[in-house]
Amino acid sequence: MTSSGTSPYRFVKELASGGMGRIEIVVRREGAFARPYARKRLLPRFAGDPEVRAMFLEEARVAGLVRHANVVGVLDVGQDEEGPYLVMDLVDGVPLLDVYQTFRDRLPVQIAVEIARQVAEGLHAAHELVAPDGRAMELVHRDVSLTNVLVGFDGVVRVVDFGVARAVDRGSLTRIGTLKGRLSYMPAEQLEHRALDRRADLYALGVVLAELLRGERMH
Repeated sequence: MTSSGTSPYRFVKELASGGMGRIEIVVRREGAFARPYARKRLLPRFAGDPEVRAMFLEEARVAGLVRHANVVGVLDVGQDEEGPYLVMDLVDGVPLLDVYQTFRDRLPVQIAVEIARQVAEGLHAAHELVAPDGRAMELVHRDVSLTNVLVGFDGVVRVVDFGVARAVDRGSLTRIGTLKGRLSYMPAEQLEHRALDRRADLYALGVVLAELLRGERMH
């Protein structure tokens, strides 16, 4: 973890902003070597909320353990004068939502199925994650959607944003009576605040695939 103080990552430009955070392009330079990364920060209005900060750092812990080509993992976590941040690989691509909005019902079936297949591979890697002591973490993403999938220009599809993921070894960070995630992708168990397992993510992936094939939103 990068210590508090001046960040070694130099800000380049803001890439996106929404929900509780924003994504920036940053560069880390070591001598003649320089590499761009994506840096995620909390928006100022959420930075002081203890629950949101805990959820933000939980994303770093969980996503940092997942190592798979179809998952955008967290490479570094730190804190500077603006608060905590996560550093991830910079993906040259677009959100799946942009692909959906551009092509609607013109997206070839083969491409829609291939996107879903790669998402499933990434989710499987997360679902099979084990803790350092060998125990199954029983990780559930809980927010699979068109927004949280990136389609790279290299043809690789990646799952992002484990901010509301739930692992068996994690204390509950969700206030009673609140839901985390997007309602239109939630199974009934999640809407009813019941215990979830990996099938919740498979349901959400099914909704994503149906939307890609139909060219219209399910809900």
